Amino acid sequence: MKKKLLKTISLLLVSSPLWAQDSKRITDTTTQLGEIQIVGSRSVNRTKLNSPVPVDIIDLKAIQESAPQTSITQILQYISPSFHSVNGSNAGDAASALNLVQLKGLGVDQLLVLVNGKRRHKSSNVNWGGLGNGATGYDLNSIPTSAIERIEILRDGAAAQYGSDAIAGVINIVLKKQTENIIASTTGSVRRRGDGAATRTGINYGVKIGDRGGYLNASVEFATQAVSLQPGRDDAGLYNGPIYGGGANTRGYDNIYTKEIDEAILKSRGIDRHYFDQRGGGSNKAKDALLFFNTAIPVGEHAEVYAFGGISRRASQFTAVYRLPGWTERNNTTLYPDGFLPAMDNSITDKSLAVGLKTTVNNWKIDVSNVYGRNDFGNVISNSLNASLGLKSPTTFDAGKYNASQNTASLDISRYFDKALHGLNVAFGAQYRSETYQIIAGEEASYIKADLRQVYNVDTSVNGVPYLGDGGLIALNGLSPGSQIHAGFRPSNEVNVSRAIVAAYADLELNVTSHWLISGALRAENFSDFGNVTTGKIATRYSFAPWLSIRGAANTGFRAPDLAQFYYTETSTSFQQGRAIDQVTASNKSAATRALGIPSLTPERSTGYTAGITSQPAQGVELSVDAYQIDIRNRVGNTGNFSATDQNLPADVRALLLQTGTTQAKFFYNAFSTRTRGIEFTGSYRIPLHKKTLQILAGSNFVKNEVTAVNTPKGLELYRNIIFSEAEKARVTTNIPQQKITLQAILSSKKVSVLARTVYFGSVTTATAQNANFPKPDYYFQELHPIWVTDVSFSYWFTKAVQATIGVNNVFNVLGDYSDQAISGLRNPTVVGIQNGSAGIQPFARLFARF
Repeated sequence: MKKKLLKTISLLLVSSPLWAQDSKRITDTTTQLGEIQIVGSRSVNRTKLNSPVPVDIIDLKAIQESAPQTSITQILQYISPSFHSVNGSNAGDAASALNLVQLKGLGVDQLLVLVNGKRRHKSSNVNWGGLGNGATGYDLNSIPTSAIERIEILRDGAAAQYGSDAIAGVINIVLKKQTENIIASTTGSVRRRGDGAATRTGINYGVKIGDRGGYLNASVEFATQAVSLQPGRDDAGLYNGPIYGGGANTRGYDNIYTKEIDEAILKSRGIDRHYFDQRGGGSNKAKDALLFFNTAIPVGEHAEVYAFGGISRRASQFTAVYRLPGWTERNNTTLYPDGFLPAMDNSITDKSLAVGLKTTVNNWKIDVSNVYGRNDFGNVISNSLNASLGLKSPTTFDAGKYNASQNTASLDISRYFDKALHGLNVAFGAQYRSETYQIIAGEEASYIKADLRQVYNVDTSVNGVPYLGDGGLIALNGLSPGSQIHAGFRPSNEVNVSRAIVAAYADLELNVTSHWLISGALRAENFSDFGNVTTGKIATRYSFAPWLSIRGAANTGFRAPDLAQFYYTETSTSFQQGRAIDQVTASNKSAATRALGIPSLTPERSTGYTAGITSQPAQGVELSVDAYQIDIRNRVGNTGNFSATDQNLPADVRALLLQTGTTQAKFFYNAFSTRTRGIEFTGSYRIPLHKKTLQILAGSNFVKNEVTAVNTPKGLELYRNIIFSEAEKARVTTNIPQQKITLQAILSSKKVSVLARTVYFGSVTTATAQNANFPKPDYYFQELHPIWVTDVSFSYWFTKAVQATIGVNNVFNVLGDYSDQAISGLRNPTVVGIQNGSAGIQPFARLFARF
């Protein structure tokens, strides 16, 4: 089957994974894109067709009219072969409020996002589980889809051009400038079982300013999302174990506490087992409100002032594992006689503002700008309790908050010399960036252990005089402390830190002949917290004829660890033999980190290569094939838990850990290195028909990620599988599809448009620890088989201004593999949604209007 698949791809390869279209026709992408500057080049004459590196340009107009997906992350998930994102609830806690993104299977923090060519700020949340364990990423969904003209994806390392993070590539979001119409769109969809209902409504409006090309374009958008049930069968997620007693959630039924007893209690309470169903698995309950603008005003013959930015607000609710009434150490049956389902309510506010001046002086183009962005993350725990407080426990808790900001001031200068051989573009500039990160403690009830009492030991002095010595703390009732689902940040977790980055770059592009282009870039950066980084890039392209060009590039790159990875710290509590034991996610700057011998974080370093061919063999046909290799050294990960009571640790290390007040801790560490190899195929074919147009597109990415080294600190060689576990190895190598294929066709006429698309998501392998055996636990490896997900839609223009669309995402209700009973435990198995995040068939309807 693979051979047939490759043969099909070779006939339908895409150079841009989307089409450009208006209400009456599909625009010729080649002509249109020949007029625009693209990411990855500072030359005004560069387009995706003559670029020495692979670039995808995605026009959103057709998607907003025809495709089932509405958020940016899901639009790109079904369009771009190199892009991957799944719904956030596949991660845990606050991470479920975000849909993080990846390129080429690399980390969520190893790509750079720009807006109108300017660096975008990241989310302040450190993610646990899902795609970004221990990482911060970009929240693309904080930008309204209705505000976006197109998205440019540079599929090549570009740290020398843009700075930190651009190891896997760059996503540039270009905002709308249109001033001719009011554009409105509203979409509604629902899942197979009536759950997960979603709506998104957006309005875009532009007005001209003056008569010299000034404009103001603004968008407002509102979206809702209902919580989804577990994907799969109607009884997916149903709990089958003990509920009201018998060690609920810790062991199965026995001869004393039987299932019949539970069923009798359920009947008397007027509920059934579905009351305890697992929620989530596809989407959180959420509401989004977004506002964005883009403006430019000429202020002279050769100058304009510009600004863009916006604000978004998201309220997202994640629900965790149901706390059953018989789970005695975590429930209080007076407050919750039938147990409770704790919820984390995240309030996320995202703000950004860019202002700048563009001018031309003696043919030199000058761009002076300042971009500010801030992300605030609040955590309120509801329908929960602090069991150790007993009946005095609140049921809603402020668990604290955190925020991150970024301010970037830039000076960019460029000039094109048309008489230097066949054209030389010179660009250089400087940048000053400041970043901040802050954690604010929650209320006391969200983190305390209320029943701790001081323990005193009786000892004697050298003279035989008895005295009381501090013996630590002991828990009297053994009940769980803190708000459940997420314990609040303690005052000792609070941080308020910042750093400054100064950078300078030079970028040259020379057309040696009309057929041969060479380019190079060099960038030097200084970070106030760890010093200097220098990166470089070279690229070339040679065109033999319109039907064949070759291109290649080599680059060095880096990713600076985020401030959150340096300073994030959180404390939770467990109990051993009745004594309170602190478990810390330790700041990389803490004494505990140094005591264990884990060094300060350093930048991740990369070396990348691409080589490919492009071709326009006939009118309306574009083809490209690109191979790539990316080696990343010393990637930052998060270790497992080390314990000071572990007799396998060297005695001096255990003593040092105890002296710092830490008994169990996990750490951020440059733990491993990887190699990524792959090949990408893209191409399109536009076929004019009688009064119709058929656009055929296809794309594919075949990638292999492998771990090449694990860094073990001296003295901790036995702890390799805690420093870097099999579960973490799977997360960075096989936890997302290594093969992805997109095949799409759209047939359009003046009145009607029909879209058909299918996407192949390759196999996935997950690793789940079965025990805590030392030095290596036993793991369960589950392989998820490949799936094809197919979308269809039908659009009709009632007038020149109004269009209606109906369609279905995942029309064949392809779910993927169920999680194994070994993982599911006492709950019915559900579908593992890691491949594409789909929860089954999802019909949609859309109304689109342009006035």
